[in-house]
Amino acid sequence: MAGVLVFAEAAGGRLTPASLEAAAAGAALSRTLGEPLQGALIGSDLAAAAGDFRCAVSLVYLVEGSHYRDYLAHERVAAAQAVIARCSPSVVLFTHTLATREWVPQLAARLRAGLVMDCTALEVEGEALIAAKPVYGGGVVGEFVLRGSPRLATVRMGAFQPQPAAPAGEVVRVDPPAPERTRIAFVGEEAAAASAGPSLKDAKIVVAGGRGLGSAENWRYIDDLAALLGAAVGCSRPVADSGWVPASCQVGLSGTCVAPDLYIAVGISGAVQHLAGIGAAKTVVAINPDAAAEIFTRADLGVVGDYREVLPAFAQRVKELKS
Repeated sequence: MAGVLVFAEAAGGRLTPASLEAAAAGAALSRTLGEPLQGALIGSDLAAAAGDFRCAVSLVYLVEGSHYRDYLAHERVAAAQAVIARCSPSVVLFTHTLATREWVPQLAARLRAGLVMDCTALEVEGEALIAAKPVYGGGVVGEFVLRGSPRLATVRMGAFQPQPAAPAGEVVRVDPPAPERTRIAFVGEEAAAASAGPSLKDAKIVVAGGRGLGSAENWRYIDDLAALLGAAVGCSRPVADSGWVPASCQVGLSGTCVAPDLYIAVGISGAVQHLAGIGAAKTVVAINPDAAAEIFTRADLGVVGDYREVLPAFAQRVKELKS
């Protein structure tokens, strides 16, 4: 049975925003191909998440069990193989996350299937799937042609808009065979320190700092502005590497790709990897004393100046408007 299959992810028992975007990408392809749209979830306690698909999926495949609560790549691969064998889709989509970066390439190798990761656009041309993604650090958009079946792609967050709510389809449970025994075992998990603000990947506003701040002691300027705006805190790679803030705050190709309505970059020079990570931001404001900084090529609004003068004045104006 041909179709478009979307593997979604759940967090806190509900579908993630990135999963809703992947489902929207799948819905567009299913209309073009004239094939049914189906969803799939792997994990534990998935009943609520299965009803969260916002587009008209004909079926939702659940691979559910307490042993999936702890992430192991080989278990995800075995579960996904079982679902794909059940429905024989022509296209399979995934969210682009740290986890899928690991296990989806393994799945593609098992299936001997073509895979393009971190896609920002997907189109059908004859019998081929054309997948577009940023390459060379985001400086160029490359197009890749996928033929055969199934064709696999991971979808970048922020590249597609979730669709209006629609009834989810029938839920079908799949019991995969036990995965092959490996020397890999889950040992434990340690949660990163929780941020007081919204999560970086879902935030509508992000305030990010770079090494132009000069030192960790000056990071309070970023924290204070983020708290005032109700924003998430981000950073460039050098800041994370220096230990000023946790690595979970890093924005860019090797960190988190963000898609906020407003991205404020303070003291960030604008390396291509960082610019690629903010490609889906709607409005970018850059504050940097160097008028030639690369970040200004991406900025919608730019301020050439000392952040220690600019940010307090901006914060004061925000407070006045709020009052």
